[in-house]
Amino acid sequence: MTSGRLLRRLQPGRLAGQITFLILASIVCFQTVVLIAFHVLDVEGRRHIVDQSDFIASIILAVDAAPIEARGALLEEYARAAPFANLHLLNGRPVAVEVDDREFVNEIRMVQSDLWAGADVLAAAPPTDRAPGAMAIGLRKGGYALVSISQHRKPPRSVWRWLWQPEPGTPFLLTPWALSAILFFLSTSVLVLWASNAIVEPLIRLARHAEQFPGDVGDAGDKALPEQGPLEVMELTRAITRMQRRIRSMIAARTHVLAAVSHDLKTIITRLSLRSEFIGDDELRHKMLRDIDLMDAMLHKNLQYLRSESDTSDYSQVDLDSVLQTVVDQFAETGKRVRYRGGGRQMIFGSLTDMQRVFSNLVENGVNHADKVEIIIEETPARQLQIDVADDGPGIPDAQKEAVFEPFVRGEISRTIGNHSGFGLGLSIVRSLVERHGGTVTLLDRAPHGLIVRVMLPRAGDSRD
Repeated sequence: MTSGRLLRRLQPGRLAGQITFLILASIVCFQTVVLIAFHVLDVEGRRHIVDQSDFIASIILAVDAAPIEARGALLEEYARAAPFANLHLLNGRPVAVEVDDREFVNEIRMVQSDLWAGADVLAAAPPTDRAPGAMAIGLRKGGYALVSISQHRKPPRSVWRWLWQPEPGTPFLLTPWALSAILFFLSTSVLVLWASNAIVEPLIRLARHAEQFPGDVGDAGDKALPEQGPLEVMELTRAITRMQRRIRSMIAARTHVLAAVSHDLKTIITRLSLRSEFIGDDELRHKMLRDIDLMDAMLHKNLQYLRSESDTSDYSQVDLDSVLQTVVDQFAETGKRVRYRGGGRQMIFGSLTDMQRVFSNLVENGVNHADKVEIIIEETPARQLQIDVADDGPGIPDAQKEAVFEPFVRGEISRTIGNHSGFGLGLSIVRSLVERHGGTVTLLDRAPHGLIVRVMLPRAGDSRD
């Protein structure tokens, strides 16, 4: 999945974007509740946050109050109860050391304020090389207590201090805040990818499958879409698959019926044509033969319209330039004023027969209503082929430009069949075939008068992913 597709899915209007927003909001709310409960409501959780100076002062007061002969046993008890507190007794006053740590100096002052008046508290050398800085406190019964706390140089156990004041020298990516953010985004990314692949992707495939109509490019026939995703999506997939099969069956039945009727009518038209030859009245014979030819042409157009929904088994690389030149030559040989402006190999992926039918219909419509028809082909910046079939006829009013694509709708309602108005199927066939090839058909006005039928088709290799 490309980053562009993922970003499009994360837009607020998309299902994936809404799921992502819900996940992020849920995580933020959860973290907020945890922090509030930890700092405000949870008394048990705050019980361990005891000021270190109070802890040291309590130890010293207990040792100072104990008899001298009981101090050793008391130190052993403290060692078992608080292994992080290192307490040593000295007979004489230790050598004071200079301390640059302002926090440690403040801690010495706080311990001194918690003890008796005039207590002698000073910074001294640690008892061992691995121990942190220590402070020495003079006892009232003699001697000094040397105290060092293994944790006293670390920040207090506050979540905010833990996040914003890491130990000096820690790389940024290893700070608690950075690690928390990385974990947060990794967890969110896993959830977003899961939602996108497990929920959104099946819906996207289902939408594409539902848009495919029997006869469309890429139509898989009776092949059902795999049922994936949540239960609701699977049920919807089954429903759409059943619906498409019913539609396909209805279309097949309709096509078979009309094909059979057309075959029978062909036979009847042939018989009528033969019998008309024996009519003695020349004028009546010509009228009947003209009506028979009109019926045959109408039947041919109907069969063309039915075949526009056929399969795509004959699709291959088609040189559109060659197709257009062939169509123009065919009409030019009959004396029609048709001109083609193009050149070069303009390749599309589709049916050669369908493309010939598309542009033959468009040119036929043009020469029936205009004196001159011109075909122009060019490539757009979006790598699509733009084919304009332009004529100098009366054109089509804007209000009717969409309606003329419907079957059996002609450009001028007042016209009757037989005076070059056609049967109202030409543009319907064109649109159906062009859309099967992944293209579009639009009708535009031509100055000073006339009509431009613009066909947009994807170049070969650009129509399907």
